[in-house]
Amino acid sequence: MAGAHVALIAAAVALTLAGHERDWHIHWLIFLALDFPVSLGVMPLAWMFPPSVAGPLSDFPNFWWPLLFHGVVGTAWWYIVGWAIGRRLARFRAGGDTLARDEGTSAER
Repeated sequence: MAGAHVALIAAAVALTLAGHERDWHIHWLIFLALDFPVSLGVMPLAWMFPPSVAGPLSDFPNFWWPLLFHGVVGTAWWYIVGWAIGRRLARFRAGGDTLARDEGTSAER
């Protein structure tokens, strides 16, 4: 999952740098939903400043900050999510974990 996240970030950077649109910062919007709730850390800085007319490479709050934040924190988030899902599936396949058993043990406590 983390590898797919890095590939999506690379695609967003490529689209941002290859295009000459005035709304180049829109490419980061998908990561607000994709990396939620950790993406809340990028919103305050990115939405306080308008995009730079000089382009993305000279715009810290709208290009570099989202790139660094989603690249590091967002990828770590998806690494942890993938690890947790893999661990849960491994326990389920081994027969040591089912949702009914989990709900029963927590209700008995």
